[in-house]
Amino acid sequence: AERKEREREERRMQIISAAEHLFSENGFDQVSMDQIAREAELSKGTIFFYFKNKESLYFTIVLQGIRLLHKMIIDAVEECEGPAITRLGVLGRAGIRFAREYPGYRSMIYLLKSGRFSLDIENSNNDEVVEIISHSETVINLTEEIVRSGIEDGSIREDIDPVELAIIVRMMIGCVMEKSPELVWSLKRRAIDEDLLISHYLILVESLIRGPERNT
Repeated sequence: AERKEREREERRMQIISAAEHLFSENGFDQVSMDQIAREAELSKGTIFFYFKNKESLYFTIVLQGIRLLHKMIIDAVEECEGPAITRLGVLGRAGIRFAREYPGYRSMIYLLKSGRFSLDIENSNNDEVVEIISHSETVINLTEEIVRSGIEDGSIREDIDPVELAIIVRMMIGCVMEKSPELVWSLKRRAIDEDLLISHYLILVESLIRGPERNT
């Protein structure tokens, strides 16, 4: 029984790996279940035994990426011992680092957030969707906690609403993670270093929300 369960899990991961490669290379719409079956070297019926449709397989892969993204964010924040304003910057940089190190996951997460798929958690019977939303809420709550502690330690302005800033920070990270093609072209045309631009962007954001640093 244990061997069969192990074989089933290995076959499932074989399918996920094949689909992840094809989605990353060609995009979601250009990939069929037949192609996934050929890439995984399995029958199409076997694919449908594990995943009811292409969308279900896509959500499984996106969830893997989001788990990794949120782990990177949480680990980075927990390792930072500076004031809240510093931890907020660390949180943002972790999201940007994920986008660069895992471009395939980044693209699939961006498609998820484009509105293409329903993320109505109240009416969803999709466990992956429920967990995706749960991870998102966890990071927003973490960001809100950092902002509140920053208001207390004086590193973040006290006239800022913690919930609103947490959501704004999440939006800003998303914008940096997925730059539009025309913006990328503009940066290259003007010979602007992307790393330097992001650094200046984060410094500007920090300057807007920085408090009087009244540490006690």
